[in-house]
Amino acid sequence: MRQHDLSKHAGDYLSGLLGINIRKNIGRIDESLPDANYQGMQQFISDSPWDPTGLMAQVAGEAEGLLGGQASTALYLDETSFVKKGAGSVGVQRQYCGRLGKLENCQVGVFACLGQGERVALVDFKLFLPESWVADAQRCRKAKVPEGERRHQTKAQLALAMVRQARVRGLTHQWIGGDEIYGNNRPLTDALDDAQEVFLMDINRNHQLWDRDPAGTVPPAEGGPGRPPVRRLADPQAVRRSAEAWTAERFAGAGRMITLRESTRGPLRARIWAMKVWQWEPSDERARPRWLVVRQEQDGTFKFSLSNAPATVTWERLGYMQTQRYWIERAFQDAKSELGMADYEVRGWPGWHHHMAMVCLALLFTVQEREALRQEFPLLTVRDMVELLEIYLPRRDHTEAEVWAAMRRRHEARQKAIDSAHRKKRGQTASAKTS
Repeated sequence: MRQHDLSKHAGDYLSGLLGINIRKNIGRIDESLPDANYQGMQQFISDSPWDPTGLMAQVAGEAEGLLGGQASTALYLDETSFVKKGAGSVGVQRQYCGRLGKLENCQVGVFACLGQGERVALVDFKLFLPESWVADAQRCRKAKVPEGERRHQTKAQLALAMVRQARVRGLTHQWIGGDEIYGNNRPLTDALDDAQEVFLMDINRNHQLWDRDPAGTVPPAEGGPGRPPVRRLADPQAVRRSAEAWTAERFAGAGRMITLRESTRGPLRARIWAMKVWQWEPSDERARPRWLVVRQEQDGTFKFSLSNAPATVTWERLGYMQTQRYWIERAFQDAKSELGMADYEVRGWPGWHHHMAMVCLALLFTVQEREALRQEFPLLTVRDMVELLEIYLPRRDHTEAEVWAAMRRRHEARQKAIDSAHRKKRGQTASAKTS
């Protein structure tokens, strides 16, 4: 069976993502490019059967070639949300939206980002599919969710799968960073530990930690019927407290100022304190040694992190590792503000994954070009590149009549959406009255 050549639509879509338009949906991309095919691009993103996994393998490989193999190479795990209306977009439900800092109707994607200092590239992603979706087969079919993907996985499980995939693809990150969602998840951090992956992840202030190996022995079975005991008794000399409590007791006396990294405003310095601790519950086979890493912010509050770095690691290294997750947030910011990451208008599973893969490719391009121009333009930003590409990439010149015609098409599309919403509302009202 002969396959259609999708390269023209892929090139147009990528060119549109790298354009200067404020909105980068397919309609606006079509308006800005000469000889673009709206229907072709729509098909390419929404329904075409091409597998984004192959593209992401290439993105990861090229990112590794640019950013890998260094002591500062890390893999960051984080999620980002996309506010959506209605219930038709795949994976959408009312859930915590990090962008707004509250519960909102949105989709959530979990991403992996390869970074070396300020240079970062998004190398993998997975859509979080809530349990309400998994339980609704008809809804999944309508959104074209593949049968093999119709299972609920936590964000931590999605993140672990991406870490394993990163190693399969040959990534050479030296540690893994993540926020509290991942650092507080014992199954995830234990699995990383078992895989000999070094991590440093944030935890909440109430995280319970021991000051020495507390794992005692299982008490001997007493005579008589019943199952023998399986829960271990803690070492009576071991003390368990929250991360906040350990900090309140020891930070003031033991913390010290450390230079964390260079920034555009000079060396970034902060007061850091680290303590050797253990994680253990009576049901655990063994206690796991960890570093509690605490940084005092400028407003006096504390950031708490946990790491399984070797006992020989320096505080300077731990402090540096703790600050680096910031760069995946910058990657999201660039991808959303400059590369159209949140501008998609597709509802189905294929469309979401196709769009995200193309955004990751666009971001990788900007990383490669910034690196190539680093000596001549060390402060080059993604926004700078988007503005420059307006000169070098083909763009359509619009007459006054074409601008008005494009505006009318958008207004007609909006009116159709409004009318559809009103019809749906009337239908729900009528159904409620008859029931």
